[in-house]
Amino acid sequence: MARRFAKHQTEQLKAAFEASSHLTRKTKMELAMATGLDVEQIASWFNRKRARTRARDALAKLEVAHVRVQQELELSRVNEAELQREIQESRSREAEMEEENRRLKQRVAIAEGDQQFVSLMRF
Repeated sequence: MARRFAKHQTEQLKAAFEASSHLTRKTKMELAMATGLDVEQIASWFNRKRARTRARDALAKLEVAHVRVQQELELSRVNEAELQREIQESRSREAEMEEENRRLKQRVAIAEGDQQFVSLMRF
């Protein structure tokens, strides 16, 4: 099992990474001398650190996108509820209009019947 780096080694690697996330040969050699680590260990640490940084950045972007999608979903739900309410109102108005139409047809039929009766009375 690989051993962990000493605190001073990790601090030096982090400081170098903050200065530049990509190593030059010169920087690798300087870090190897300063930390007592192999050049391969240093290169591997930098590769892992870059990968973790990319993963963290990708996760942050996904979280932002998730929040945006959640907001859009909530807005869609509100819009859907409003549309459902409007549909219900339209159906209710339609039923009222159909009832009004039925009553008016009934009144017209009665009025036409009265007219026919009046015309029969004239004879």
